[in-house]
Amino acid sequence: MPPYRYLFLLATFCLGTAHAAPELHYRVEAQAAFTDVPRLGLNLGEWTAWGAAQLSGNILKNPGFEGLIDRALVIVKTADNFGFTDDTAWTKRPDGFWAGAHYAVRSGHDAGKQGQLFDSKASGGQGLPEFTVSGAAPTLQAGDVVSLTRDDDRHLPAQWWFAKDLLPGQASVSTDTRPQSLGQRALLLQPQMGKPIETLSYWDGIGDRAGKLLPVQGGWTLRFWLKQVAAGATVTVKFHRINGGKAFFQETFRPTATWQLIERRFNAKDDGPAAPLALSFLVEGEGGGLLIDDAELGADNSGTFRPEVVAALKTLQPGYLRDWQGQLGDSFGNRIADSFARRSSRYRPGEESAFGYGLNDFLRLAQTVGAQPWLIIPPTLDDEELTQFGVYLRQQIEAYGFKEVMVEFGNENWNAVFRPAGIPNYTAHGEVATRAFQYLLNGAKHHPAIRTVVNGQYVNPWLSTKILDGVSNAHGLAIAPYFLFKLDETDDVLAKLFDQDDFFTETLTATKARGKELMVYEVNLHTTSGNAPLALRNRATTSAAAGAALAKRLLTALNKGISKQCVYTLAQYDTFIEPSGQRQAVKLWGLARDLGANPRLRPTGLAMAMLNQALPADVYRLTSEDADANAITLTALRHGNAWGLAAVSSKAEPQMVTVQFPPPSGKQTWRLLRLSAPTPFADNENQAQVTITEEPLVVENATVRLTMPAYGLAVLVAGQTTKP
Repeated sequence: MPPYRYLFLLATFCLGTAHAAPELHYRVEAQAAFTDVPRLGLNLGEWTAWGAAQLSGNILKNPGFEGLIDRALVIVKTADNFGFTDDTAWTKRPDGFWAGAHYAVRSGHDAGKQGQLFDSKASGGQGLPEFTVSGAAPTLQAGDVVSLTRDDDRHLPAQWWFAKDLLPGQASVSTDTRPQSLGQRALLLQPQMGKPIETLSYWDGIGDRAGKLLPVQGGWTLRFWLKQVAAGATVTVKFHRINGGKAFFQETFRPTATWQLIERRFNAKDDGPAAPLALSFLVEGEGGGLLIDDAELGADNSGTFRPEVVAALKTLQPGYLRDWQGQLGDSFGNRIADSFARRSSRYRPGEESAFGYGLNDFLRLAQTVGAQPWLIIPPTLDDEELTQFGVYLRQQIEAYGFKEVMVEFGNENWNAVFRPAGIPNYTAHGEVATRAFQYLLNGAKHHPAIRTVVNGQYVNPWLSTKILDGVSNAHGLAIAPYFLFKLDETDDVLAKLFDQDDFFTETLTATKARGKELMVYEVNLHTTSGNAPLALRNRATTSAAAGAALAKRLLTALNKGISKQCVYTLAQYDTFIEPSGQRQAVKLWGLARDLGANPRLRPTGLAMAMLNQALPADVYRLTSEDADANAITLTALRHGNAWGLAAVSSKAEPQMVTVQFPPPSGKQTWRLLRLSAPTPFADNENQAQVTITEEPLVVENATVRLTMPAYGLAVLVAGQTTKP
């Protein structure tokens, strides 16, 4: 951007410092276009140990040292009397991986049939993953879907780290668990002469670019269970940053022959430089061995979720809270398991697995922050699990008083990224999803609060319509209208932010024609393509203008009648992309820059918080005869007898706007909220430059007059309303 234009924007972004363009006039229509529009929703997102989304009060993942669930979907390429092959090679696991695993046919002639696999090959005769069944093979055709499930309770726990040069027997698992444990395993550690053994858990690993995202200040508590299995071993427990500084906690314990609960409170001062955090159990001795089970570590004031998480959600006020944390390979039993009994799960090939928050905890959090739950059911679930899921949901709806529970079948089935547990073919998807919803709804006795949802591709309305048509018992279709996918070094960033495509209309027309609802499961910037340098890309994604641009996207959908929208995501500092063959960490998606010592919302988060102050409401459209009227995106909102207004400017200069409301039924006071920043490119990455400010507003004869700054966002919300 030329220097002279930047100076111009610096002047025009601040009200009253430059001459505004000719006034634009709008009139609010007398009849509501859409009624009972809820607050904007939010994806809670994946709980990470290394980035900004360190969500759990107990910061330990897999605190019960439990096993691993592997699940995946096979889409049949060929089948015979002995078994079947997958239709893609990239889902393959090592030879024998699925031997003894459970299979469940999800579509076709034998849908519902279950059995056991005898063996598997990474590459069979056709070069594709091949599966041999025990006993009679099911009747399968090309395109049929089969779910595979493998439980591993023998190997070392995921989410914990061990040295690669362990001697045989030094680290293993035991079924001797602590008293009243809900889990199945404990960790068995046995040192040998001159060969201690250590297991570690790590957090806060991107301090080199983000600073401390998980500060350790004030009172903290460590708990774990300990038992001796053979005399001679001690364990030293250490919690510290791995930069050589003083440990927050360190103590050596000698176990006894019976289970002991070890509990230590300590006061931490995290005053040193940023570095990864680690909790270490170091077992030493000339022999012997000990068991460790059900460990906890967290700040004293934490509940199930860290208080910073709850506080951020209460600021954002989501109408819906979407549970998407990569759980496509999970089981229903594991989704509702206690944290100490919960296993890790995996649906892709490779070593990486997921350990997330449980469904019970998620529903409790949604109720606490006043949100309706939006759940994703894994496409890998079998008929029995789906029935149990339905029974469970009915109980939870009654217990928590939820008005709606959105139940989405998988995540982006059309997207090849999720193919190991997704169904891209709309015909096969339709059969499996219809069956899944049928069993779930039967289990829930068709509770009216449950709304079944399938996901489509925003930029492909034809495919989205086919996906919806294939699922007869879906209440609606959800899409993800991300924007600003591509940014090049020669682009005018501000113009690109507000030049947004529109694939809404065709899909919306199709869903309405079918009597179904169109929803948004994710929306935000998606600036991953193009040749823009990292600094320019981050300037776009974290800016005050990005907050206004997201608001424009959301208001555009509201004005079309898309009322259920979930922004992505609560907390994510950055993500790695490779747009030009070079790895870059781009600051994308997190509405919260961090949830650390001084949590800060990014401008996109502030924009959501502002809009939700005017919702829920009825939506009214506005009309104008002015030539440049489309440069301002406006939505009028009415709750009871009180009016509100949201406005976004796509203009590079200040713009005076006049809005005529219908005659009032009483005297209303107004509050004018602005997304305030010194320039459109100001951000909250290192300090709070972008804030929500409130200004007085005088309204005469139901006419609102305000100046919109360049690339700005303003929201008018009602004060007290009195009767005439």
